Amino acid sequence: MNLARIRTYRKHSRWSDGLFWKNPVLIGGLALPLAIIVSHNLKSAAAISILMACSLVPTVLFALLIGRRLPQWIASMLYMGMALALVVASEPLILPIAPGINDTLGVYLPILSVNTVLSTLCARAASKRVRPFLLMVDAVVYSAGFALAMALIACVRELFGSNTIWGIAVKFPIRTRGMQIAFAGFILVALFGALFRSLHRVVIALLCRRPRRQAEAAGQPSGR
Repeated sequence: MNLARIRTYRKHSRWSDGLFWKNPVLIGGLALPLAIIVSHNLKSAAAISILMACSLVPTVLFALLIGRRLPQWIASMLYMGMALALVVASEPLILPIAPGINDTLGVYLPILSVNTVLSTLCARAASKRVRPFLLMVDAVVYSAGFALAMALIACVRELFGSNTIWGIAVKFPIRTRGMQIAFAGFILVALFGALFRSLHRVVIALLCRRPRRQAEAAGQPSGR
């Protein structure tokens, strides 16, 4: 196994891990209530994803500024207050998606201020080992990873559950109302999580196989 190639791959994949191999929802299991309950259609998923990004990135930056200066219990309350204020301030951004969508989402809007993606990243800000730039990269990539997970789950549920995409009717031979219930969300999270893990293993296997083939072609034993 060429460990150098794998180390190089992991070093460069650091910038996209939150999208795929370390997706906060599908792999990390964070913010599951939002991913399972709200993702019954693409419009709701898009609205929640926009609000997540608008609240997560500034709050993580805020955590980097005060996280090491205050006791953790005080800082945690400030993070939640900051996130909630950002969610409320960002609500006008989701109104063009659908009239009254903020009323449709209801209680799930304030829940964004206490989601586990936010609390996990803000907790890292208090560590002296954390690199501020990389933590901000994680905040941006995790926001994108959350949006990707929500879009995948919502697309499947809306297509199979109501034969629509973004509220537009499409011709599809299968329709089952069961895709609209929360249990279907759990199943899809598990399926997509398994798919992403399998793809990651395939990439690692391909990286390991290529040096062996090159060594065999050169008549040399492959290094381990």
